[in-house]
Order: sequence, then structure tokens, then C-alpha cells
Amino acid sequence: MTVFSISARDIYGIMPLLILAGTGLVVLMWDAFEKIPSRIPLFLTVLGAIAAGVTGYVNLDNTGRIFNGMILNNSFANYYSILFSLGVIIAVLLSERYLRDEGVLVGEFAGLILFSACGMIMLASGNDLIVTFLGLETMSIAFYVLAGLFRTRRESNEAAVKYFLLGAFSTGFFLYGIALLYGTFASTNLDAITKALDNPMTSHAILTSPMFWMGAAMLLVGFAFKIAAFPFHQWAPDVYDGAPTVVAGFFSTAGKAGAFAALVLVFNIAMGPLALDAAALQKMQILLGVLALASMFYGNITALAQVNIKRMLAYSSIAHAGYMLLGVAAMNKEGASAVTIYLTVYTLMQMGAFGVVALLEKESGRGLELSDYAGLGRRRPWLAFVMSIMMLSLTGIPPFGGFFAKYYVFAAAIRSGLTVYAILGMIATVISVYFYLRVMVVMYFREPEEGGELVVSSSGAVAVQGDTISAWAALAIVSIGIFILGILPMILTDIAKTFYLP
Repeated sequence: MTVFSISARDIYGIMPLLILAGTGLVVLMWDAFEKIPSRIPLFLTVLGAIAAGVTGYVNLDNTGRIFNGMILNNSFANYYSILFSLGVIIAVLLSERYLRDEGVLVGEFAGLILFSACGMIMLASGNDLIVTFLGLETMSIAFYVLAGLFRTRRESNEAAVKYFLLGAFSTGFFLYGIALLYGTFASTNLDAITKALDNPMTSHAILTSPMFWMGAAMLLVGFAFKIAAFPFHQWAPDVYDGAPTVVAGFFSTAGKAGAFAALVLVFNIAMGPLALDAAALQKMQILLGVLALASMFYGNITALAQVNIKRMLAYSSIAHAGYMLLGVAAMNKEGASAVTIYLTVYTLMQMGAFGVVALLEKESGRGLELSDYAGLGRRRPWLAFVMSIMMLSLTGIPPFGGFFAKYYVFAAAIRSGLTVYAILGMIATVISVYFYLRVMVVMYFREPEEGGELVVSSSGAVAVQGDTISAWAALAIVSIGIFILGILPMILTDIAKTFYLP
């Protein structure tokens, strides 16, 4: 009988998760008992996220496993803890005034964001498929509620129901995949999977077993839904459109990062020994590569026709999932590092884009249609400037971080023999130039339609409903971060090189 014991080392290893969970409980309790809504939940959330990020940074050099090998406490897992904490900070700063104008308490939103981040940390540190499943569901349940946060809006309720129903359906695939892999390896532990595939005595039987390939395919379907990859993307445009704008930004960044972290651990790392068998490696790379190409072309081509800015960003997020899947298809540690670099930059630029949309939507009740951005460069030069940075970076134009993010993913794919896939991915990137730069053209070279102008005060400034200092701070953080990472990409690459990947 195996004795399961918990040591101080185990507790210390999951401190980022415990800090975020504890902060979430405190925020919810504070929100429940305070008589007059205040900004204190906002400050508590930011402080908690900073503490979790600092703890992840302190643990960055760790290379071990905790909780009887079920959870990783290494540089990879702790780096993602920092990234998720940053995502929480940006989302909460952007949401403060936006949610108050809609009659939603910040504490309610912040608590759900914090609990979803706990699930993301479990995804990035899970060394067992059961832990991965628990993390996936913890994150997803919080997301279902967040999508329906505007309870009086029909589209928000519809988004929550659609997300929940399709999410529950994908969970079935994920669990069935775990069951089939357990039947193949007699274990759900990723180390055990790696060991079995790395052993010449057992690997041939496994790689020729239909149960293994069915299990891997089912698992990939579950992950593909969470990252909104084609053809499991159906929920994304409607959910992003109906959910609160800041929530949609968090879905498409931190949520995608959590799912990709787990996807990398399972397919790049645990199944890494597939590289020893050329036929098996080719099968897996074709599976992942086709999924990547389909996502890139479908997302970019469909985004061309969108006139709603949130739906355009939703379809483009499908394409970005395809770019990152190329890194996963590399099936090596270089690909895993490239995906992590991409996710870091993507979190900043996508949150920045949704943040601008949220500010415009808040200020004028508009800002969701492309025509609403006409003349923005003259009326709100700072917002137009930030949006331009986000669009250029999402396109992959230097000197912004998005250029190097795409470069590292394509380079990893080429070095692993996926040259054709990388070339097609570059072609898909060219398609995206049109709809990203179209936003800039509308902002700077078109006059607003009659009745479409933003509200202007007697002093000539745009009328703002209250203080937005926290939102400006968030936009400044993402803008500066994207520019710095575009000029000094070695900040991320040096960290990625030191990753301890099991």
C-alpha cells in the first residue's frame, strides 16, 4: 500500500497556487460583507497576483517534482505561474471601471479570475493527467460563469450556455482519452508515459496499438477545444462576442496559455520519445501540423470578412492557436520553448487589443464595430497609438514582440523537418496583414460616419465616465512590454533556454 504524505517542500512548491486561491477567497468574502462597493478588492487582487508572481520567480530555478511526482515544481511551471499572475493583473486593471459601469462588482469578477488562474497553474504544473484534468475543469468552470457575468444581457447568457454545453462535450473526449491512455500505459503519470515510450522493449507494442493513437487523438480533441483550434473553434466567436470584453481578452490569452502549457507537457515532453520512431513521429507531426494549418488559414480567412472588432479578434485567435500548434508539432524542447515565448507576447498584445476595445465600449457605448474606429487617431490619439502597436505586433511586424514570437515558432518547425508547414504558415500570416492593418487605416484615414462620433466635452476632450487610471496603467504595461520584447527578445529566449523540461 502506497503511503501518500505531504511535506513542507510540497506546500512551498505550490505557493503561487495557494496565494491566488487564498486571495480569491479573501476577495469574495470582502465583496460579500462590504456595504459600499470599493476598490479594495481590486487592490487585494493585484497584491495577491504580484505575490504569486514573485513566489514563482523565486522558485524559477527548481527542477523537482512534488506530491509524489504528480506536480512539477520546475522553471517551466513557475514561469507560467508568473505569466498567469501577470494576466490576472492586466485583466483586473482593465476591468475596474468597465465592470462598474455595467453594474458588476469588481470582487465577483476578481474572485473568478483568481480561481481560473489556479486551474491554469495546475495545467502548467501537472505531471499527471488527473491533475491536468482537474486544472482544466477548475479553469473552465470559472470561465463559464465569467462568460455570463452580464446577467441582464441576453448575448452574455447565450455565450455562457454555449460555452458550458460545448465545454462539457469536449470534457467527455478528454476523459475518454485519459482512460484509453491509462489502458495503454497502466498509469496516468507523464513520467511513466515517457519511460514506457523510451523503452525499446515496450515502445513498439505501444506505438502500434490503436488504443494509444485513439487515446492521444481524444486528448488532442479536448485540448483543441480549449485553445479554439479548427474545427473545434465553434464556441469562440460567439462566446468572445457575448462575454464582457475584458473577460473575452482573458479567455483568449491566459486561458489559451494554460491549455497550451498542458498540451506542451503531454505532447512535446511526455510523448517526446516518439522522435525515436520515425514512422510514429511522422504520424503525430502530421496530425498536429494539419490541425495547425487548418486553424491558421480558417482563422485568418474568416477574419477578413468581420466588421465586428471582437469577432475579428476571436477569429484571429484561432489563427494564433495554429501558429503555436506548429511549435507543438516540432515534438521537441525547442518547440516547447518557442510556444512559451509566443504565449508570453500573445498575452500582452491580445489583452492590449481587448483593453482598447473595452475602453471605447465603456466611454461611448460603441466601439464594437470597425466603423466606430473611424477618426480615432485624431480624437483619441493615445488609444489609437496603443491599438496600432497591438495590430502591428499581432501581424508580426518588427520592432514589436510579435515578430520574434512568430520567428521562433517557425524556426522550431523548420529545424524539426516541418519546412512545408512553416512556409504555409508564413503565407497565412501574409493574409492576416490585411485585416490587422485595416483597423489602422480606419483609425487614421477615415472620418467617422454621421452620428458615429465619440462624445466630446466642452473642453474638446472625449467625455470619460469616471477614472480610468488603472486601465491606462494596464495599457502602458502591455505597450512597453511588447516594444521591449521586440527590441530585446533575448530577455525571453535566455529564460526559455534555462527551462527544466522533464
